[in-house]
Amino acid sequence: MAYPETMKAIIFTNVPAEYKEGSVTDLHLKTSHPVPKPTEKQVLVKVHAVAITPYELTWPAPTDTPRVVCQDIAGEIVTAPAGSGFETGDRVYGLLEFYGQGGMAEYTVTEPEMLAKIPEGLDYVQAASIPRASLTIWQGLKEPVWKKGDGAVVKEGDNVLILGATGAVGRMAVQMTREWVGKNGKVVAMGGLGGEDLKELGADAVINYREVKDWALEVTKFGILFNLIFDCVGKKTLEAAIPLVQGGGMIGTIASPPPEEYHIEGWDVMEKAGRGFFFIVDGNSGSGKQLTEISGLVKKGAIVPSVSAVIDGLDEKAVQDGWSAALKGGVRGKPGSSVVKIL
Repeated sequence: MAYPETMKAIIFTNVPAEYKEGSVTDLHLKTSHPVPKPTEKQVLVKVHAVAITPYELTWPAPTDTPRVVCQDIAGEIVTAPAGSGFETGDRVYGLLEFYGQGGMAEYTVTEPEMLAKIPEGLDYVQAASIPRASLTIWQGLKEPVWKKGDGAVVKEGDNVLILGATGAVGRMAVQMTREWVGKNGKVVAMGGLGGEDLKELGADAVINYREVKDWALEVTKFGILFNLIFDCVGKKTLEAAIPLVQGGGMIGTIASPPPEEYHIEGWDVMEKAGRGFFFIVDGNSGSGKQLTEISGLVKKGAIVPSVSAVIDGLDEKAVQDGWSAALKGGVRGKPGSSVVKIL
């Protein structure tokens, strides 16, 4: 498959400080950016859709700037090395390496180990919304990257509380833990706007923190002892959740800043006991194999993509506006990922 020498790409031209506010005005369209050249071990992907991770602009720059933004991609293989498991024309999706150029462009390169084939029935926009959210749950709870040795954190019959369940990762957590705890376990979801369908996604009970004064007290009314609490909010929400963990249970968070930087009361005790964990998704570990496992959950209907907004094309103003909206929580009452449809 032939491909051009240059392409359109959205470039970030600033280097943010850690946990500081990044500026969407530093996102710019380049109409003649060089198409990356794959090494003999890499694949070249024609990108059809890419999901926005709103807080990416606040992270420490993973590579030299200016850089192409965003890592969640869906597209088709242009070239692939022999023995890679991929052929020209294959529909693929994945989470690109954190330390490298991103995928908000017409083409990108990556190692084959970072990709999986898109399940039948998913379009490119839907597929792009899945990698980061699902891999976060998989690497946190199924094949934990934050601890040594094997062993899933969540198992059949467990009771799980998801905090921040209306966000993209939280919605994925509801679906995947529902599958893993089975009919003998319970999944309770706490979130804000856009939680109307959480029971359809697998939650046994849903709490809207906007409608109750004390969500933690409300949780106790269910009479459920939680084996696992998974937090996507952090700070005071995480602090209020610690007393809800039953003896021997676990509590984990993906929220920034990390608990030790915010001085969460009770966190040091949980962490020292091996019952509290903070982690971020590992985008550099050959996550394609894990995503292939996740594709199995998609095929059986255990995972439904959540897309809140679709931005049509690599238009600078549209991307800036869409990114700003995502930082403010996306489309009101419609949770999920904001996805740029390139083709």
